Amino acid sequence: MDIKFLLKNSVRLLFKRKIRFQFDRIPLESHSFSWKKTKNLFLIGINRLLPISHALGYPYMAHISPSGICNLRCKLCPVHNPETKGKSLLPFHTYKKFIDEAGDYLIYIILWSWGEPLLNPEFIKMTQYAEQKGIRTVTSTNLNKFSKIDAQKLVESGLDALIIAADGTTQETYSRYRKGGKLENVLSHTREIVEARRKSGSRKPLLNLRMIVSKDNENEMDEFRRIARDLDVDMVSFKAFSTRQLGYSDSKLDRKYAPVQKKYRWYSYQKGFKVSRKPKKYWCRFPWTKPTLFPDGMITSCEFDLKYEHPFGNINEKTFDEIWFSPEVADFRKKFQKNRNSFDFCKDCVYDYKLIPGCVLEWEFIEDD
Repeated sequence: MDIKFLLKNSVRLLFKRKIRFQFDRIPLESHSFSWKKTKNLFLIGINRLLPISHALGYPYMAHISPSGICNLRCKLCPVHNPETKGKSLLPFHTYKKFIDEAGDYLIYIILWSWGEPLLNPEFIKMTQYAEQKGIRTVTSTNLNKFSKIDAQKLVESGLDALIIAADGTTQETYSRYRKGGKLENVLSHTREIVEARRKSGSRKPLLNLRMIVSKDNENEMDEFRRIARDLDVDMVSFKAFSTRQLGYSDSKLDRKYAPVQKKYRWYSYQKGFKVSRKPKKYWCRFPWTKPTLFPDGMITSCEFDLKYEHPFGNINEKTFDEIWFSPEVADFRKKFQKNRNSFDFCKDCVYDYKLIPGCVLEWEFIEDD
């Protein structure tokens, strides 16, 4: 969110009570904005733009993890790290409490984190409940464990956008990173969702076939586009590969995974594959705008606080207001603003010194012939 965004949408907000925005280049639109939500968006927009340590309002988005477990073992994913917290499934009653207490202000929620969200049997209830509250929903899945019945339920759930992770065009390439997964499962299950959506006459969810571009698959991007067209999804996108998902930087990992072509890299590298610090540090405002809800009910400032080093509070034990506006969280924001690098999970932030806005390198909307 920036000044241009607020100015561009001010007329829509004030007179049409709707807003258009993007998440990872996916177009979304939120309707029936209440005056409460509109006022909060401008207040928290000030927090987003200016160096004010005090939280002026409620978050306008949230990162919610339906699952802290996964059926795959991707090499750099922290979900299997013994020190990672929240390794469980998010109960619907915990999710509902969060939405009931913060949902009047939320525009959209990101329904995934480090686990596989569709492993949660209550995932459909979660998207349906958000839809009832007028909250847009986006999720990402490895789509290995699925069925035709699941496809029908997913289409009927009201989910706005589904990112389908398929990092390769052959099983050999795909499995180099997606350990334990089968590319054919991903493709066949995608077809089932496309067919279920066609039968229902629905345009939701928007289907985005995505590749995370690494040294292993950068030569397959054109073929990946062809596969996306054949599947009849809505969108194909290519995400930059960051090696800092475990919470630290390692030049050996960058050397191993970074694409050969510089235009596809997340970072610029110096000699020895050390990350160049010439690009600006990320202007992070997550502690003011985007809380993360882990499956055990813990709320943190960021999905990368995997060890709960600086937890805000547990929604099962306190109200959202008590957590969000607590003196302890206010103190955290002051320290964060003064020196973000004083927090271990921030020192090697994936967003620092990156070359691209956001994390999507290229994207394309597929025309319906």
